[in-house]
Amino acid sequence: MAPLPSSPSRTSFQRRGTLAASTAAVAAALFLAGCAGSASDNSRSAVAKTPVPGLERATATARLVTPEGAPAGNAVLTETAAGVEVAIQVQGLSPGKHGFHIHANGACSPGPDATTGQTIAFGGAGGHFDPGMAKKHGHPGQPSHEAHAGELPNITVGDDGRGSVRFVNANVSLTPGKTSVVGRSLVVHEKEDDYTTNPAGNSGGRLLCGLIQPAPASTVVGDKAAAPSLLVR
Repeated sequence: MAPLPSSPSRTSFQRRGTLAASTAAVAAALFLAGCAGSASDNSRSAVAKTPVPGLERATATARLVTPEGAPAGNAVLTETAAGVEVAIQVQGLSPGKHGFHIHANGACSPGPDATTGQTIAFGGAGGHFDPGMAKKHGHPGQPSHEAHAGELPNITVGDDGRGSVRFVNANVSLTPGKTSVVGRSLVVHEKEDDYTTNPAGNSGGRLLCGLIQPAPASTVVGDKAAAPSLLVR
């Protein structure tokens, strides 16, 4: 028996249903794609707008002067993961090596010498910074219970009277606390420090002194810090 022909109304209804289903599927696909694109765009936007600030490091400076008050050098101290980096430049000194230390007091005035009791230039700076109570002179970098935390390496001065040195001292800090050197002083001596003799390595008289004062934090880009200038002013 031959199949009965489909009714026109039924065929039209089926076609409309198929078209509606296809349209709905396409719309759903477009909606999902739009959501994914929007989420991706939002994610990219969020990443683009997220600030990546530079790492700020605590910084301090010291302006070194002669006993007469004439400018003779500058120092920049910068907090690092390994300790405080001390970078110093001096001028107007005799050629050779000169002892260089962090002293306990924040004063560059005349005061008594710890050994003789006589008033000396920059005696107000006191003795070497010694928060570990080692009460012993020693080499830069020794643990603070073995030697003064304020020990620093000699500065080598050339024939032009200028010298510089850079050293990281792991025994001190620039943040508030027992080991902070902010508010203390830097002193440059007339002779080479032998790193042995108490109380100051037989480094002679005090030629230059500078108060360690806080400065705007330097901003680090990568591993380089934009620290204040070391130029003598």
